[in-house]
Formats: sequence, structure tokens, C-alpha cells
Amino acid sequence: MCNAILEKLDLLVKSRFIEMFGNVETKKNMAEICSIITDGTHQPPKFTQYGIPFLFVSNIATNEIVYNAEKFISEETYNELYKRTPIEVGDIVLSTVGSYGHPAIVKTDRKFLFQRHIAYLKPISTIINSSYLHGAILSDDVQRQIDERVKGIAQKTLNLSEIRKIVIPIPTLELQQQFAAFVEQTDKSKLAVKQVLEKAETLKKALMQEYFGQEKL
Repeated sequence: MCNAILEKLDLLVKSRFIEMFGNVETKKNMAEICSIITDGTHQPPKFTQYGIPFLFVSNIATNEIVYNAEKFISEETYNELYKRTPIEVGDIVLSTVGSYGHPAIVKTDRKFLFQRHIAYLKPISTIINSSYLHGAILSDDVQRQIDERVKGIAQKTLNLSEIRKIVIPIPTLELQQQFAAFVEQTDKSKLAVKQVLEKAETLKKALMQEYFGQEKL
């Protein structure tokens, strides 16, 4: 039930995007609206047992950043690799290999870095709102463009050169911000639903433990 509600909320955002921006005539390619388009480190860093999370494509498969990492890097390694991808709140990461086409917004200043199968986009704030760009990437039109631009057979890959060519509708910043406000309200609803799911799962585990614990006596 709760998962169905989450899916409906995602569909609501997509529908609102089409409703607001389906007929926008001004368009720009990604290279015109982002000051940086690159990807994560190409050389596997030296990993540590704990430290700063090093993320993979699976960490953004839900279109949000999940920081539950299995790999970590040191502060020293982070400071070196950060020069390539100077991550800030409002930037966007995008999966490019395997489960490609999933965007996620950097919403906190928590430190992290990522592999080369994740692209890094720094939107120009005077042109485009991060939440709007996130919604645009998830729109059917942009997902179609992404599908048309991936290369390879065994392992489909969205190259940086192709990302730069992706065309995004550019409405006024005022309209973009209105959409961002709608997304923010929807995200609050999604968070409430997820909290219900977590509580239900915790209760289920407690009941199972109590039941099977008594059964063994």
C-alpha cells in the first residue's frame, strides 16, 4: 500500500512537469546550462575500512543519493579527488552505465565521492534550478534522448559527450522555482510515507522475534 503511494507521488511529479512545461519553446543543451560536466575518478582509489563514503551506481538507482556505502576513502584521498568533482549542494549526479539515466540532487554538504560510472553536473543557477533539472532528466522526453544516445551492447554506456548534447526545455526561473516548491512538498509527503514503512518493518521484526522466541521455549 505504502509503496503504491510512493509510486503515485512520483507519477504526480512527472504529470505536473508535463502540465507546466510540455509546450516550452526555449531549449538549451546540457553543455549550455552546466558549468561542469564530468565523471568520477577513473582509477580505483585506495579504500579504507571507514571514512568518507565512495559511491557506486547502485547508490543513486532510486533517483536519490543513498549514503550507505560499502567502500570508504580517507580525507587525504578525498581532498585530491575532489578537485575533479567539486561537489556542492544543488549539484546533480547521474548514472551512466548499467542502470543509466538516474539523476540525484546533492541536498546536503555531507562529503562523498564516486566512481567513473556516475556523471557529475554542476547546473548554472542563473539559468536552471536543480530540482527542475532533476525533473527534466526524469521526463519521458529526456529519458528517450538518453536511450537514443547510449552506446554499447553488452554494457550500455551514456558517454559525457552525449550528455552534453541532451536538450532541456528552459522555462523562466520563476516557473522552475514553482515546480521546485511543488517537488519539495511532494518529497515531504514521501518522507512521511517512508517513515510509516520503516515503523511497520520495525514492528514486524519485533513481532517475529517475539513469536519465534516464544516458540523455542
